[in-house]
Amino acid sequence: MKFMKKAAALIVAASLAVSLTACGTDVSWASKIGKDTTVPIGMYIYTQAAGFRTYAQGGLLSTSSKLADQTIQVSGSDKKASEYLDKESVKTIKAYTGALIMAKEMEIELSEEELKSADTSAKEQYETDKEVYEKNGVAQSSITEYYKSLTLQNNLFNAIYGKEGTNPISDKELKQYIKDNYATISYIQQYYYTDDGSIMSEDAKAKVKKQYEKIKSQTESGKIKFTDKCKEFEKNATSYKSGSTKYTTLWDVTSEDGKKIMNLKEGQLTFLETESAIVLLQKQKIDYNDAGLKSSRETILIRYKFDEFTKDLIAKAEGDKSVSFNQAAFDKFGSSTRDFSNLSIPSNYY
Repeated sequence: MKFMKKAAALIVAASLAVSLTACGTDVSWASKIGKDTTVPIGMYIYTQAAGFRTYAQGGLLSTSSKLADQTIQVSGSDKKASEYLDKESVKTIKAYTGALIMAKEMEIELSEEELKSADTSAKEQYETDKEVYEKNGVAQSSITEYYKSLTLQNNLFNAIYGKEGTNPISDKELKQYIKDNYATISYIQQYYYTDDGSIMSEDAKAKVKKQYEKIKSQTESGKIKFTDKCKEFEKNATSYKSGSTKYTTLWDVTSEDGKKIMNLKEGQLTFLETESAIVLLQKQKIDYNDAGLKSSRETILIRYKFDEFTKDLIAKAEGDKSVSFNQAAFDKFGSSTRDFSNLSIPSNYY
């Protein structure tokens, strides 16, 4: 499932039921389509949690500070973290609502196997952080709805943009997207840790930098072939030291590193560095017939058309007179009032 990255106790459920109907306003739902289809507010809260986990893993949010006090950098500018998470979560609800409408029009339904898979994924996720979800009013069924939304949107996407879709994307068009957004590099990389996991001293870091500068100089003077050095690093890779002779991936062309790489000519070298690692890389020629690229066609296609697809879904929902969105619920359960600090956050060194 390419669109991606757990029943509360009775007393919790009872107290939640009271809070969801406080002051005569029903805030148990996020959106409705007519009288028969309802998206639960728990999916909205779960989406906030999922976003928090992603940004915390990337080091953009902290689990030790209140979310309401934090900012997050998006597209080069700082935004209030809670407001950004809320805005993105509302988009998710609207996109799913639009997907439900579109799926009905295109006569696309989830299979029994897909429904079972959504239940299984939700159960695993719920059990991982059960206490956090109970505390924040997220039932396992709401997480199931989230996974159903991912699968439904994936199926709709393929039905529209896939090779047999209503608006298929040609290989020529996709090739141009790859040319503008992807780059193939060879690289050597060192995290600023020793093999036993301890942080390097400043002298040790300086020694690594000097070594990499020497490799860059020798490559540029023609004394060594950089890909040979990459093979050596790849062969002797450790937890904190590695290399690759051929690595093709999408780069954020709006970021400093992305611009630096995309502006390189084939054969040119450059450094990338963070507080935790240093990378020396050389830009290579993209092989559009590479088996890895061909096998990743669906993933690349999603990256190419996903934003446009999401906007279409949101417009579909917002333009349908049978749809209602529960702003009172969005306001009541804003992420600034949630506590996701104890979520399980996978480690991410670089």
